[in-house]
Amino acid sequence: MGRIFDLVVAALALAAAVFWFLSAYGELPHMGSYWDSTPVSDPFYKAVKFSATMNKWASVLSGLSALVMAIKLFLGF
Repeated sequence: MGRIFDLVVAALALAAAVFWFLSAYGELPHMGSYWDSTPVSDPFYKAVKFSATMNKWASVLSGLSALVMAIKLFLGF
């Protein structure tokens, strides 16, 4: 049973690392200036939004990994 917990923790941690890599990979496009507000179609806005989304999922997966490890330690496997 403890081996299953270890595999789940490793898989979640690896998935978190992939999402964090995706959030940081590549260069940001040129930031344009707009008079009132940035349109949703702006490449810089889209890149920052994508990065924030990838960071969100990476942190969720990292938290789940820590939770599974804590459950394993609590149950004494």
